[in-house]
Amino acid sequence: MKKLSPLLIVVLIIVASVAAYTFFGSRTTPTETTTASSTNSQQPPQKTEPVSRTAMNTQATTETAPVTGNDEEPEEQIKPAPDAYSSADEALAAVLKGAKDYDDSILEQFTLPDPNCSWCAEFYTSVRDLATNQNTPQEQRAYLAELLAISGRPENVQALIDAVKNAPSNDAADLYAEALELSLGREDIVTLLGEQINSTNDTLREASVAAVTNQGTKQAAELLIRDAKEKGDPDLYYAQGIGIGEVIPDEDAIPAYQEFVRERLPGSHLGVKALLNAGLPGVQAVFDELENSPNPEADRGLLRDAGDHVNIDDEILALADRKQAENNNPNSVELARIIREQGQNAEQGTEGEGEVDDLATAPQ
Repeated sequence: MKKLSPLLIVVLIIVASVAAYTFFGSRTTPTETTTASSTNSQQPPQKTEPVSRTAMNTQATTETAPVTGNDEEPEEQIKPAPDAYSSADEALAAVLKGAKDYDDSILEQFTLPDPNCSWCAEFYTSVRDLATNQNTPQEQRAYLAELLAISGRPENVQALIDAVKNAPSNDAADLYAEALELSLGREDIVTLLGEQINSTNDTLREASVAAVTNQGTKQAAELLIRDAKEKGDPDLYYAQGIGIGEVIPDEDAIPAYQEFVRERLPGSHLGVKALLNAGLPGVQAVFDELENSPNPEADRGLLRDAGDHVNIDDEILALADRKQAENNNPNSVELARIIREQGQNAEQGTEGEGEVDDLATAPQ
């Protein structure tokens, strides 16, 4: 074969190099892009909070809200029952399924549903029958009884009242009473519960007081205060965690509790507790009563256990600082000190009593 000249060899080498570069170079960019895409698609998914069992059980009746931030998980929006179900039979089937795992999200659907719900009357008739039938399994009865309590319907709350009265055993009465304590509704429900406050049935009476305690309205305040005055018990229901001392009053109810404190009755210290539970407006009301007192020495007992009822925030702490610096009333200064001590305990992550020992034994 004829030998190639050196110049031709050099030219061929250059051409080959350019071709190789062109061939492999043209493949490099998509290869790298593909690799990067593959790498991104194989990254582990962002960590999310575990989904609750009750949320998983109600996927068919919930909606997902749009994400509001890059790191925020979408929140499930629970549909009200009248929107989630189209018939009494469909709703009852969902409730009985929810009862198996005590699904709170189903109960939330039936919390004060639209009173114009077309199928609800038929649905609640079935629920009342099952809830009060002693052949219904106990857990299912408890679930259905709670659903009746939160419905906001007087006929359902009345069914629970009757169930407590007519229960075949103490355990059955307790089951219905525990549901009754959760009652929600408007003035008609509070009135109905208030009628049971003087019941001779201890279980019914205490459950009704607990239910009224949960309301926080002016109407509820008037019922509880009237009951306290009639019974004359200075610690009425407080040891049981219910009654005036455990109320969280609405703003409209604050004047009623303030007037109760102003009367300086045996149970007026419970009114102070209710006011402190109300946050800044209630705390201010207590300071006002203490500062306008004609007999500060007699009022020392009003602050008994006061530290247990102050929900600390910046505004309340600022108010306490002003009162501590500007006030000459010893009880007002003492309340300010209690609040500051509670604030310090909260910062330190410790639980403190927030009051001096002699207040615990001070006269009412």
